[in-house]
Amino acid sequence: MLDSAMHWLSNWGVIVPIACVLLTRDKKIIFRGLIAVILTFFITDVLKMVIARPRPNLTDSSWFLSTPADVYSFPSKHASTAFSLATSVILHRKVLGWIAAIFAVLIAVSRIYLGAHYWSDILAGAVLGILISFATDKAANYFERSRKKKKR
Repeated sequence: MLDSAMHWLSNWGVIVPIACVLLTRDKKIIFRGLIAVILTFFITDVLKMVIARPRPNLTDSSWFLSTPADVYSFPSKHASTAFSLATSVILHRKVLGWIAAIFAVLIAVSRIYLGAHYWSDILAGAVLGILISFATDKAANYFERSRKKKKR
């Protein structure tokens, strides 16, 4: 039963953070979340190719319960994406953001449980997603303020 729950979290758990972003019904939050996730995907993929750390299943296949989409594990794209979405929401809507954050943690734990990642992959992915969302939010605030100044 735990295996099934972990597989569901790993494959479909990101639906909850996505729903939390959409449930804000705020175009600014949705746009910032989308930009943050796109940047997170791109940066995570580049880091995976540059670092090229093999997944745990490639060094010890006896404890891997899932089939990874790619062979590199550092940083975790599942963790970076989930934490990026959660951070995008938590910056503006605390309750929805904490719900998304709880699921981000559960998704990250599921990736370790399934043998797709080491703890360091998850931590790096989480930090990366959080930092990218913070940077996206700060950049959006800066451009919003500068646009308002130009209208004066």
